[in-house]
Amino acid sequence: MVKLKKQLVSEHVIDERSYGYGNPVNTITIHQTGNTNAGADAQAHANIQTNMNSRQASWHYSVDDKEAIQSFPDNVQCWHATDGGGPGNTTSLSIELCINSDGDYEKTVQNGAELAKELLDKHHLTVNDLRQHHDWYAKNCPAQIRAGKHGIRWNDFLNMVQGKSVQVDTKVKAAFKSKKGNLTVDGKWGNATTTALQEYLDTVVDGIISDQVHNHVTEAFYGDTIDFGDGDEGSLVIKHLQRKIGTKADGLLGPNTIGALQKYLGTVYDKKLSRPSLVVKELQRRLNKGNL
Repeated sequence: MVKLKKQLVSEHVIDERSYGYGNPVNTITIHQTGNTNAGADAQAHANIQTNMNSRQASWHYSVDDKEAIQSFPDNVQCWHATDGGGPGNTTSLSIELCINSDGDYEKTVQNGAELAKELLDKHHLTVNDLRQHHDWYAKNCPAQIRAGKHGIRWNDFLNMVQGKSVQVDTKVKAAFKSKKGNLTVDGKWGNATTTALQEYLDTVVDGIISDQVHNHVTEAFYGDTIDFGDGDEGSLVIKHLQRKIGTKADGLLGPNTIGALQKYLGTVYDKKLSRPSLVVKELQRRLNKGNL
């Protein structure tokens, strides 16, 4: 049984970061944090909520490979499902699974399954009442489970909740654990380079850089790796890359991000992305070595 502790937020935080009390708990929603930074564990995420999350977001439980921490009472309507006053936020209980790089991913998922089972039993629900964030809103979350990270897919998670034996797909697991790419070093940033970067940075792997805006940087990419949108959300893999290279993590590709990447990789600094590009060649070399 996963260790569970309470670090409940103040009534002031409940007032400012939720719709208040009245959650009937008809379902339980599984999320993954999207934060692979070392130290981004359950305690860190619980502390964010205790100290009034700067984002307009909240969730009930944070889980890592060591423990689960409750931040909001079960009957509070947290802002986790991106559906406003819809049933995700107002009638569902939320569990965030941590994906910090210094944690044991498989143990975190197992702990999350154990917590989900306890909460299902507590609220007289069944495994059929489990939901993904994606079920409430078109967001790829829980991204790593949806992509089968370490061979664990959504159906495997449901089986874990039910206490059934899970046969992990060893080929998928090995692919996710391998940090070395197999790229042609040609300086062309297309779907293959994006896929290798996603695998290296442990985000969802689909070869697509989502929700980008048109500019001279994004227009320099190859293939259909750029998915254009309004730029409100940006791309998860670009956010992770931006954090790694030490620039603003807004998920959007532009001159500042390319300039930061050029400095980080030690190539010519001009904040431009040519076709093909020296900085992309170096990125491809590093990904092939598994040492970005």
